[in-house]
Amino acid sequence: MSDHPALSENWRLLPYSDAASAAWQLAAANALLDSLTPTAQPALRWYAARQPALILGAGQKPDAINHAECAAAGVTIHKRASGGTAVLFEPGLLMQDIALPAAHRLWIADVTESYRWLGGVWIEALRLLGVNARLIDVAEARTDAQALDSLAKRACFGGRSPYEVLVGGRKIVGFAQVRRRMGVLLQVGIYTHWSPELLARLLTTDAAERAAIEDALAERIAGLSDVLITPPSFDAIEDAFAAALRAIQGVALAPSTWNATEQQAIQTLLERFAPQA
Repeated sequence: MSDHPALSENWRLLPYSDAASAAWQLAAANALLDSLTPTAQPALRWYAARQPALILGAGQKPDAINHAECAAAGVTIHKRASGGTAVLFEPGLLMQDIALPAAHRLWIADVTESYRWLGGVWIEALRLLGVNARLIDVAEARTDAQALDSLAKRACFGGRSPYEVLVGGRKIVGFAQVRRRMGVLLQVGIYTHWSPELLARLLTTDAAERAAIEDALAERIAGLSDVLITPPSFDAIEDAFAAALRAIQGVALAPSTWNATEQQAIQTLLERFAPQA
């Protein structure tokens, strides 16, 4: 299954979090990257939301968002460090961060190819959960990007990047990354339940566009509830990924805590990711 199945390597597994604010979760993700050193042990964390938030891409303009609808729905608006367009961070979306130092064997200089190993692990994790999935190859992703409807582009999950994961023609696992000199932060999103209606309502659209966006996103994106009669719990997803990571890459996850440097970085970054007016 891999060139490295016999490796014995431990990564830090940070505590699962679903009670913190979206600002804290964004700050924590970037703190992992900012705190990397050349000899740092790779770290992995899982997190989710209890209250919905809309996360804009680093270069996305505020006028793409219907601020009145966000306020009415109690949805805070934030901007992340990685690119792309809007992500609805809501209950039902499980997020994963992996921080790798630049000297690590899985740090890949080619931005696109850096997703290949991760996509392979997710294919195996989904197989363990009873889902038959496949990777999007480079040519397919490029062809899809050229043909992608402008409305679907308004949601980050609506696009398809190489080595993301499809089930029945719909994307179920999405990737993003942020790079610094010291390493890379790989970010993963998988929906257990997916609600295109709410996301479409939060974007700046008229009624016709809103309906078209809902249809486009429903056709292109799947949650686990769309492909399994009984969606797995977050714990089951985490366990499946850990088993796949060990089997394919020889990596074991060792429970850990945030170190002092990371905790300080989180506090420093909180203001940067605070809700936008």
